[in-house]
Amino acid sequence: MKNHQHKNKRSNLAALILAAQVIGESALVEAAETDDVYSFAEKTLAQLTSAKLLMASVSERYGGQDVGLVPGTNLAMLTILKHIGRGNLVMGRVLEGHINAQLLIHQFGSEKQKKRFAADALRGRLFAVWNTQAEDGTVLSKNKKGTYHLTGSKTFATGTDYVTRPIVTAAKKDGSWHMCVVPMEEVHIISDPNWWNPMGMKASRSFKMTFVKSSIAKINMLGSAGQYYQQPGFSSGSVRFAAVQLGAAERLLDETRTYLISLNRIKDPFQNTRLGQMAILVESGNLWLKAAAGRMDHYMKNSTKAEEKKLMIYVNMMRTAIEQICIDIMNLCQKCVGARGLNKPYHFERIIRDLSTYLRQPAPDTVLAEVGEYILHNGVAADEMWNLSIYKKKNNESRKV
Repeated sequence: MKNHQHKNKRSNLAALILAAQVIGESALVEAAETDDVYSFAEKTLAQLTSAKLLMASVSERYGGQDVGLVPGTNLAMLTILKHIGRGNLVMGRVLEGHINAQLLIHQFGSEKQKKRFAADALRGRLFAVWNTQAEDGTVLSKNKKGTYHLTGSKTFATGTDYVTRPIVTAAKKDGSWHMCVVPMEEVHIISDPNWWNPMGMKASRSFKMTFVKSSIAKINMLGSAGQYYQQPGFSSGSVRFAAVQLGAAERLLDETRTYLISLNRIKDPFQNTRLGQMAILVESGNLWLKAAAGRMDHYMKNSTKAEEKKLMIYVNMMRTAIEQICIDIMNLCQKCVGARGLNKPYHFERIIRDLSTYLRQPAPDTVLAEVGEYILHNGVAADEMWNLSIYKKKNNESRKV
């Protein structure tokens, strides 16, 4: 019976990955058509919904597929995100935010909330996490009816006008930080599109959103104070946006090859060398992706403090490596295609703009410094430092024999 269930789960995961691959390929054209602050890839969103990718990271108990919720599913989650990123970085970012919200609900939500929000996802409600803010940030104040009022603004509110169930973080009177799931159709909000005028990722619609004394029911208050920043979930989430970014790097390699073949530049040794470098970089990224997924699976089975720290540091390394891989891929791509290739209708200039913007994630130097600090204070030899304990145990047993 267990064998049968395991085969079914693998089959379901394979179907989701295939659906993401197909959507990623078809999303490229719409990405070019919607490269505008006031646009959104509605067709791609509809495809994500119909392929049940919005339900992928919901528990099986509520009609989902457990992707990213149980060991053995993390590589599928990262591969899905990578495929969507191949076609449209904006929609990769949107799906990543939706999955992030589902993971937070799974981790901190009550049974009633999980059931309620799973039903919303099944109906095609798009979730997100809106955390970034300026000095006029969000505040939660309790009123006499036992509900809360949400006031203040969030910036980089990805998916404005399309996200209908954002998880919004806000400060309480005592200074604690709390999450709430906001039903957008029930609250008073002022949207400011003029705040969003970026170099890339234009169609992500990451506007400034101001909540005007919006009423938040108790059922929509998620978890308890401070849990949004709970580790390793908060830091390890960067592995997901890195997966989306790697998808764009893969796309640049494929588009560069197609471009050079179309111009019959297949015998140029310098172009061949650059393509060889790009291939090595992309494969390196995929190896990081697989290793990070394995580390996440391992932590789910062995949730100790030591493994928590290892996971956070490993994700920091993976995120840093993917960033550099993407930067190097963009540089090599531009050398290959030259000024001619950076003209429309080629996709290079848009992908490079989007990827350059998306790579600007918070505290890149800090996460690298944390890796170095961990290495300095860790007495384990380099060849053993990242070995999963399950493998070390097997190796030790084989040596005894």
